[in-house]
Amino acid sequence: MAENHVVRIAGAALNGEDVEMEYARFGNGAKTFVIIPGLSLRSTMASASSVETAYKIFKEDYTVYLFDRRKNMPDVYSVADMAKDTSAAMKTLGLEHADVLGTSQGGMIAQHIAIENPELVNRLVLASSSSKAEPLQLDVIGNWAQIARAGRADDLVGDFIDNAFTPAFVQRYRRALLMMYKNLTEEELLRFAITAEACAGIDTYDNLDKIKCPTFVIGAGLDHVVTYEASVKIAEKLKAAGTPCEFFTYEENGHAVFDEAKDYKDRILQFLKRAY
Repeated sequence: MAENHVVRIAGAALNGEDVEMEYARFGNGAKTFVIIPGLSLRSTMASASSVETAYKIFKEDYTVYLFDRRKNMPDVYSVADMAKDTSAAMKTLGLEHADVLGTSQGGMIAQHIAIENPELVNRLVLASSSSKAEPLQLDVIGNWAQIARAGRADDLVGDFIDNAFTPAFVQRYRRALLMMYKNLTEEELLRFAITAEACAGIDTYDNLDKIKCPTFVIGAGLDHVVTYEASVKIAEKLKAAGTPCEFFTYEENGHAVFDEAKDYKDRILQFLKRAY
């Protein structure tokens, strides 16, 4: 059963205050698997049990850590700062040489970690992510931030669902998704706006050649948030730098391929088990 915890990082904030970050832990394996999720309308901890179920095939080989963003979030919170906080949390918990999965904005954070703290990352998986904001990403995520700032919760939920998932998935699961994000609070809307605004500043492309660990890039052909092209650019840059890199495309899936594709977790686990 997933256990929720809080890690406190002493004096990590710019003003010298402690940083608090929630995380969930499950599994009893000898290896460490870190999941850094993307933008979320609600705290990642609210769905920790669902994540545990989705990643149950990892529990034998891995102890899995699912990280949220920091609790005491500043008004402006860059992706680079999110990465610093997540790195500090990993160090505080003694998590080195972890296999790291970053989805969407989580992939942006994971890129920073692998570039700046390579000792923390054994293998890297980047799904539906970008290394520099594409025009569509700026439009879609920027619009989400504006809607959240305006307090229009229902509009935000509807637009988030329609852009993150394919129409077929939405048609089947819209009611469940609407229930999941029902009655968002002002605090949740503000946290979402702050984290969404950070996506515009992602700029790791020129430093991707510093990532040397084996990396698996997963792109979605129907990604209407960060775009499929963003995944292609990451994979091509890594391969050109000589980084061991695999690239796989889910042609018929959207941005949230991690929720849509049934073989998604199996494919990641196969990559992690391959010899390099």
